[in-house]
Amino acid sequence: MSYERAALHHLGWIDLCERLAGHLATELAAARLEAALEADLGGRARTEERGGDAAIGDRCVDPAIVRRRFAELDELEATLTRAASSTAFGEALTRVKDVSAALGRARHGARLRAEELREIRDLLGAVAILLRVCAEGGDAVGPNLGARVDNLASLPELRAQLDRAIGDGPEGEAIVVDDASPALASARRKIRQHKQRLRKEAEALMRTADVRDALRDAYFTEREGRVVLPMRADAYSKGTTPGIIHDTSGSGGTLFVEPTALIAGNNALREAQLAAAAEVRRILEALSRAVGEVADALAEDLEGLVAIDGIRARLRLSQAIRGITPKVVSVDAGAARLELPAMRHPLLELSGVDVVANDMILDVGAAMIISGPNAGGKTVALKTTGLCLLLAQAGIRLPTGAPATLPLFREVVTDVGDDQSIFANLSTFSAHIAHVREALERAAADGPGTLVLLDEIAVGTDPEQGVALAEAILRALVDAGATAVITTHYERLKELAGELPASFANAAVGFDLEAMAPTFRLALGVPGPSSAFAVARRLGLPEAILADAEARVSTARRSLEELLLQVNAEREAQAAMRVELEAAREETLRRLKSAREREAAALSKARSRKQRAYVEAAVELRSLRDEVQRLRKRVREQGDAEALVDGRKAERQLRDRLHEQLEPAKPAPGAPPKELAVGDVVHVVKLDAAGEIVSLQGSKVVVQVGAIRTTVRRRDLRPTKEPEEPRRKVKPQAAAPVRSWASSTAAAHFGDEAKAVTRSVDNVVDLRGTRADDALRELDRFLDQALRADQDVVVIQHGHGSGALRQAVREHLGRLGYVRKQRSGLSSEGGAAVTVAWLDP
Repeated sequence: MSYERAALHHLGWIDLCERLAGHLATELAAARLEAALEADLGGRARTEERGGDAAIGDRCVDPAIVRRRFAELDELEATLTRAASSTAFGEALTRVKDVSAALGRARHGARLRAEELREIRDLLGAVAILLRVCAEGGDAVGPNLGARVDNLASLPELRAQLDRAIGDGPEGEAIVVDDASPALASARRKIRQHKQRLRKEAEALMRTADVRDALRDAYFTEREGRVVLPMRADAYSKGTTPGIIHDTSGSGGTLFVEPTALIAGNNALREAQLAAAAEVRRILEALSRAVGEVADALAEDLEGLVAIDGIRARLRLSQAIRGITPKVVSVDAGAARLELPAMRHPLLELSGVDVVANDMILDVGAAMIISGPNAGGKTVALKTTGLCLLLAQAGIRLPTGAPATLPLFREVVTDVGDDQSIFANLSTFSAHIAHVREALERAAADGPGTLVLLDEIAVGTDPEQGVALAEAILRALVDAGATAVITTHYERLKELAGELPASFANAAVGFDLEAMAPTFRLALGVPGPSSAFAVARRLGLPEAILADAEARVSTARRSLEELLLQVNAEREAQAAMRVELEAAREETLRRLKSAREREAAALSKARSRKQRAYVEAAVELRSLRDEVQRLRKRVREQGDAEALVDGRKAERQLRDRLHEQLEPAKPAPGAPPKELAVGDVVHVVKLDAAGEIVSLQGSKVVVQVGAIRTTVRRRDLRPTKEPEEPRRKVKPQAAAPVRSWASSTAAAHFGDEAKAVTRSVDNVVDLRGTRADDALRELDRFLDQALRADQDVVVIQHGHGSGALRQAVREHLGRLGYVRKQRSGLSSEGGAAVTVAWLDP
């Protein structure tokens, strides 16, 4: 087995490729992945060595190509998230077949079968849906995905022809449908007519005495496409029913006879069937020629969809392992470092196991020595490191807790010989040394580009010689510039990090002394005890044997093991405390955020209630003012001074109540606007709302805030936080009103084809017979009510008169920001005696 094939087997890459294949929608993409894996196992040239684009599952060590692959994932994810047609695209991909052979035959003028044409139709359908997805995705379609999509040809004319001509038969088979051409529709209509006529003729014939007596059973059937009757052989021989014998039963007792009376009808049916078949051939040939003319474009469509299917599969696998896009760097870059924060084994992640995440940090050209108890997770950490490299090379996000930094090693040499490997028995010393020799050769040829992963280095021989051999191998690999991660129980190897910290680093998997079980946590920078006695005790070895074994270990060695166990226990306790503190911190932050959100919501709700109360009080105050005006008029007319005093008292009380609704005045940031003009948009401090200036009255300003008009002092105004964009004149049909449901209804009453407004008590005000000032106050009151009632179109009756009231009303409407349009009444509405207004606050 070659070292490349062994590495892929040892690390579980084949299993991951099977998971990747499960996310592919097209059969061709799955076949390409299988071929790529077979070639990979055979040691074929890499993508950057062959040139061209990467196949599905192909691994690459060129950082630029790998970054582009990750960019494709990001762009496709953003596009599918935004597009409403993403599900339809996935379904359409499942119907895409390999039409390469059909396209080749069409290029040479061959007639394609209906099934092949349906597959080409489905191909074009998938292209159309993909283009729709990209259109819905908008700017989420970045340059990398966009470059692939730009090469696709939708060929709408050909697709329309195929849609019209090719359909599904009763058993799901592809057929040429009747609508494919008028001639085919006519021929098939004749077939149905002839069959119906033949059925009637056969039924009538079976009712005649001679035929009825000769029939074996009272039914008719078909032989060779012709209607026949099952007749007894002895009766037919008498010659009472002449005809043509087409078949016999197995016993010979029944003859299937086409009576002479049915021959003409059968012939007519056959002629219609031949005509239909000829028309089907003509249609298939015409469609095949059309396909042949654009065969190259269709082949590019097929390749493009298969490539995007591969990107989609990589994305779905990345999401399944909760992957994060890494930062990939060249191994030839200075001071490159491998950083895998909170890495998780992808196959364990996919199996639903609660995976313990671990960090892996190692400089390129250095060796990581992982020690600790058996079954503690050393080999899992080793394999996870190698799998993260393979995933990145294939453009699949890494199962890490944060973005990783990953040098793209060109060679990976592994030796995993423990019982966790199900692919091959590599536990013998000779097999182990064969992989080590390969690692040394690769490191000598390309040290910085080589990653070596060795499980239990130099085991299976004399321990003293094994540890010496292991140290020599590690030193040779590091001297060659290779990067290595190894697992071991040799104490001597643990000491290398202290002697040569720039070249070697320790790491240890933890062991819980109280639970007598491994923790599977990897601690960087410290060696770990082998805990052989603890593991044996946990597995039930007799205590007498364990006591005898412990007594045979030297005091110094036993003290060192106990010290390492104590250090490991303290480290695990600190790690557990950090986890608890982090959990408590996150919970505190969550509660603080929740409390702030509740506080903000309560304040907003309180301000909203205050604002509504203020608006209601302001409306009531305006109504009271109108009442006071009427009282004044009555005083002038009738001398009722007491009523006027009562009205003014009520007005003062309402004013006091209105001010109570306001929030306590806060110091307003900024200064009042230096210059004000009618139409300016300003911020009203006391209302904490924006409004439009209606009029200027010395030190006071009348401001329209929504449906309410209020008078404020200049010092209580501030410029708006963001300048309002100037309104642009647009055509009505291009407008995008805020309330589309209302505007679409209101717009029908305006323009060249305006419809008359249906009047009701809620949308009509009658101002006739009142003075202009009183009329405008009544108009404001009516408009306030109309806005609260969501009336978008109102009718104002002002009469003809001298025209002064009409002019005052229309000028007043023109100054109101929430009056979008106004017009004279239609003849059916009262003509110039009324004004129709469109309200759009």
